[in-house]
Amino acid sequence: MQAAAKSNLKHVSLELGGKSPLIIFDDADVDKAADLALLGILANKGEICVASSRVFVQEGIYDQVEKKLVEKAKAWIVGDPFDPKSQQGPQ
Repeated sequence: MQAAAKSNLKHVSLELGGKSPLIIFDDADVDKAADLALLGILANKGEICVASSRVFVQEGIYDQVEKKLVEKAKAWIVGDPFDPKSQQGPQ
């Protein structure tokens, strides 16, 4: 971006730095956003090319989202893939 600005203000398109970002804004339903963020990375053990591998949260709700994600991640059940209660089998 700096190089483009210094050399005659070329039009550039900047990307967020990797694959599959998930962006959560201040007006989001925190509980639903946390559910979707967790599902976005843990569904199919994260073996999806569009797994939301990075989460960007607007500053106003960052602490709420972080707390909710930790709570939901701790409740995620990893176990026998044949057990209906398991949400994830071995990696």
